[in-house]
Amino acid sequence: MSSAVESPQDSIYVSFRLGQETYGIGIDDVKQIIRLPHITRVPKMPSHVLGMSNLRGEVMPLTDLSLRLGYQKPCENTDDTRVIVVEKEGTLNGFVVESVSEVKSTEIHQLDAFPEMLNAEVDKRYISGIMKINQGGNVLLIQILNTDEIIDITALKAQIEKQGFRKTSAARSEEAAAAVLHEKRFISFNIGQLEYAVEIHRINEIIWMPEVTAIPGLPDYVLGIFSLRGRVIPLISLHDKFGRKHSGINENSRVIIVDINNVMVAFAADKVNAVLSVEENLIEEPPKAFTEDTEEIAAVLKLEKGERLVMALEPKNIVNKTELEALSRVAAQSAGDLTMAEANTHSKDDEKQIVTFQIENEQYGILIEKVQEINRYTNVTKVPKTPKFVEGIINLRGEVIPLIDLRTRFDLKAKERDEFTRVIIVNLKNMKVGFVVDGVDEVLRIKTDDIDVVPPVLSATVSSEFIGGVVNVVSKQKMILLLNIEDLFSHSEMSKLEKMKQE
Repeated sequence: MSSAVESPQDSIYVSFRLGQETYGIGIDDVKQIIRLPHITRVPKMPSHVLGMSNLRGEVMPLTDLSLRLGYQKPCENTDDTRVIVVEKEGTLNGFVVESVSEVKSTEIHQLDAFPEMLNAEVDKRYISGIMKINQGGNVLLIQILNTDEIIDITALKAQIEKQGFRKTSAARSEEAAAAVLHEKRFISFNIGQLEYAVEIHRINEIIWMPEVTAIPGLPDYVLGIFSLRGRVIPLISLHDKFGRKHSGINENSRVIIVDINNVMVAFAADKVNAVLSVEENLIEEPPKAFTEDTEEIAAVLKLEKGERLVMALEPKNIVNKTELEALSRVAAQSAGDLTMAEANTHSKDDEKQIVTFQIENEQYGILIEKVQEINRYTNVTKVPKTPKFVEGIINLRGEVIPLIDLRTRFDLKAKERDEFTRVIIVNLKNMKVGFVVDGVDEVLRIKTDDIDVVPPVLSATVSSEFIGGVVNVVSKQKMILLLNIEDLFSHSEMSKLEKMKQE
């Protein structure tokens, strides 16, 4: 259904929310992330351009990214609203988003092309790929934005030349080089109530808290080891290392992976905060008395006029040479068992992919080869004298699609449509039909052997003839009812659906 996208190894992305969708922008495009500043309105601008703002003496246009991507509603202005500042052709552009989630990382094989089955009301030229992130056992899909298309880089270049914004190329190059020399970028995170940071180029990846295997005989600050794409990585608790109180693992907990002298080491953090662009004059060496017992502190970042102090870490000083050698040996000795277990778990022999979704309190699945695409619920035309389970029809790029309310089909109570409601377009006996569901969860890869026959007594809310099998996902402690969509309708019902398409 999708193919890999050529992308730099270990690319890092800033992820953010627009409504119920999650998007990402490559970290190389991100200058910094700020709160919503004062906006000067400009007349006769496109609806998605909110106006202009002043960022350290430079005029910056502000774009409502929700409207720019084609959504009907603008970004909500709350305490979580942020502006992602992107620099293109020497000019700053501010993208207003509803909230910034975190910084994520991927390798080349994790970034897929935009699947043809997905349709989130966004022009596909704005999407350069899809990143799949494991999130507490579920898969989160992050749509990576093509900022050149969003800004319209061709038009921007022409405008710069026409209006004389561009200085001579030599002067612009000198200024750009000076800016790089006088500014550094960090990713900040919390350990307890204190804020720390590591330079971006030192970070390999930031992930959710993985399943950790404890190893006896290691120092107390080593939580254990975990396997990530064939590599075994030791996990260090910075709380224990720095003598801070643990706040426990929660949905905000993250793991920051760095390379220390060719050894991958992970640090547990309470949460990741933001990308920081810090001018060198705001980066100071820590006081000598302060660094006698804390060599891991490389600098102090003085932000927000000195009211916010962030301690910049030097990863190689967090563990000494002897500790690093011990961690390297433990990782090497454990690599065989963990990677073999991964290989057995992720064997691709006789596998199937299913799209999983919710109806009432049950989870269902449809084989992915049956799914054409997944859309939001919108613009439904009612049709009289149709079966009660027929919601109406929709126009999908010029094609009439009958819409089936699976709740009604399964004799369940009606539910008001909300932002999670989705329409799954399926290929049903050579015709396209839309299934209205409460929400779509993920695309799940399963082994054929994991599909069990329907048990004699099925604790589900639908008739068992619709169920082609039961998938027992032990690792996620859930059961998925695999729908046999060909058996959902009788011959006469199929005839009525076909007639609706012709009228």
